[in-house]
Amino acid sequence: MSVASDVAARWALRLVPLRRHLYYYWRRMLRLRATPHEVALGCAAGVFAACTPFLGFQMALAGALAFLLRVSIPAALLGTFVGNPLSWPAIWSASYVAGVWVLGHDPAHAAEHFVQSANALSATLMAPSPSLNTAVVSLSPLLEPMVVGGLLVGLIAALFSYYPTRQAVRVFQKRRKVC
Repeated sequence: MSVASDVAARWALRLVPLRRHLYYYWRRMLRLRATPHEVALGCAAGVFAACTPFLGFQMALAGALAFLLRVSIPAALLGTFVGNPLSWPAIWSASYVAGVWVLGHDPAHAAEHFVQSANALSATLMAPSPSLNTAVVSLSPLLEPMVVGGLLVGLIAALFSYYPTRQAVRVFQKRRKVC
């Protein structure tokens, strides 16, 4: 019992700095000098990009989307912080399930297929081959549902992030004008 409480206490102490960092980035986004719509749409573009399975390219994708939409690029970059090591398992699971659903595959078979593909990928990574073909063959059954589902989950997450962010920026800017 004491070991479990000790582990829980250590995790709680680790979450305090994380909370501070999240608060810092949220305040930073609120202070951006742009219209509430530009900040919120930029943030939504970042959230959308964070839900894609393209690790390493999410910030570039968010910046490109913000540039194309002519909205706040810093807000888009800050919005990508929704995708972090703590949220990736939930995002990727939701993306895979949504992708399987959209592509019309059987969800019960999809879970088994996901485990088999993950095991095959793990084996490939443990014994790397000199060719890229093995990795592509191992990843291809996972990639299509992840990309399709990531687009759907990203759109939904972007919608749900746009309106609260817009309202928060509007209120923050209004209070700032009064002071």
